[in-house]
Amino acid sequence: MSNKKTSNTPASQSSKGQLLIVDDESRHAESLAMMVSSWGYDVETATDGAKAAGILVTKPIDLVLLDLHMPVASGHQLMDFIQKRKLKTRVIAISGDPSMDDAIKSLKKGADNFIRKPVAPVNLLKAIDESLKKLAEEKQSEGVRRKTEARNNLHRLMFDIAPNLLFLLDANGQFRMVNNVFSKVTGYDKQELLGKHWKALVEPDEIERIQHVFEERRTTPDQFPEVELRLKCKETPHDRADHKPRTVLVALQSRRLYSLQEEKKIFFGTYGVARDITQYNKIEELNKYQEFHDTLTGLPNRVLFDDYLNFALTQARHSGTGLCLMNVVLDDLKQVNERYGHAVGDSCLKAFSSRLKQQIRKGDTLARIDGSEFLLLLSNIREEKTVIHLSEKLRIGMSAPVVVDGNSITLQISIGAALFPRDGESMEELLAHARAEFGLFGQGRKRIQTTSSNWIKLIKTSS
Repeated sequence: MSNKKTSNTPASQSSKGQLLIVDDESRHAESLAMMVSSWGYDVETATDGAKAAGILVTKPIDLVLLDLHMPVASGHQLMDFIQKRKLKTRVIAISGDPSMDDAIKSLKKGADNFIRKPVAPVNLLKAIDESLKKLAEEKQSEGVRRKTEARNNLHRLMFDIAPNLLFLLDANGQFRMVNNVFSKVTGYDKQELLGKHWKALVEPDEIERIQHVFEERRTTPDQFPEVELRLKCKETPHDRADHKPRTVLVALQSRRLYSLQEEKKIFFGTYGVARDITQYNKIEELNKYQEFHDTLTGLPNRVLFDDYLNFALTQARHSGTGLCLMNVVLDDLKQVNERYGHAVGDSCLKAFSSRLKQQIRKGDTLARIDGSEFLLLLSNIREEKTVIHLSEKLRIGMSAPVVVDGNSITLQISIGAALFPRDGESMEELLAHARAEFGLFGQGRKRIQTTSSNWIKLIKTSS
């Protein structure tokens, strides 16, 4: 008999469950299938345990009606297979053997019920309902367990990867949990800290001052404001040589933990959060740096460059010296991104900015103000020929291709320039002039265009 699916349930109705009938007697299997499908179940059949195993690993089966005595693989062997693979399916054993051996053995192997042939419909229906009820309860219990486990794992993960030092003390003031940051900052392995009293990490003259943070038993208020505290770190050979134990300054806040027993709050531990103030200051410095610098190239950004330019203009006005604002644009960055991807484009930008920095004079200021746009502030520029000379230097210095991930990429740049005070006296005027078609025509001046295989220079010159 070939495997087949039987169902009298209309397609619009949901099935009451997916059953598999395993029996080498085709007539018995077919009669069971017709009867079970008439009760609203979807039914699969198999003629032996081996074929049934193949169905069980490929399809979700809720319940198996299993004949115990079959060729190829017996019902007992299939039950061993179900247990070994930890399949979430229930089993009702069926046998025509009048002895009690089959019943005892099948129940020991995990069958929910044992039914003798010929099968009484009433007994079978009752057994199916009981098995599927057990399956539903098992699934519900498993779902609750998984949700609880996932929630606990999430809490542990959040505790462990938190950016601050986190710890949990028991009622005796001993460490029960610490996170990775606490271990990293103090230098202690987690196992070294567990069971250690908090006083072991505090200078003796500080214990009395901050004891309330760790061990205060009052129920209100249940949280203290931050206090500054020096935690002792694990001693290293360098510390022993200097006779100076290493400490870390933290801002500490704690919360007492209570359980409710017979309507009474029972203190069982302390949860604490500490911020490494030194590290916090480093982060603040980094944030301040990033506020005024381009994160990709490390060059000053538009905000910082504007400060530089305004200061330079003030100095130039007082000293009567000139300066030049040069606008350098990487023309084909968009094409590079489209052809090779943005990662290659970013690498080109970093290589391009690094090469630009090598070409400029000491004391000149280079900034990236937009995706492909750079500004160069040249101080003490009195003559236009100096600008042309520096532009030529840039042309030569930027002419070599950039090699990224094995790709040799030729870059094309455009340069525009504005001289103070000739082309403008304010930052806005100079920038607009440098950007204006890179100095093309207009305002009674002519254009000089110099080209090579990978570069175009456009700059205003005197008539």
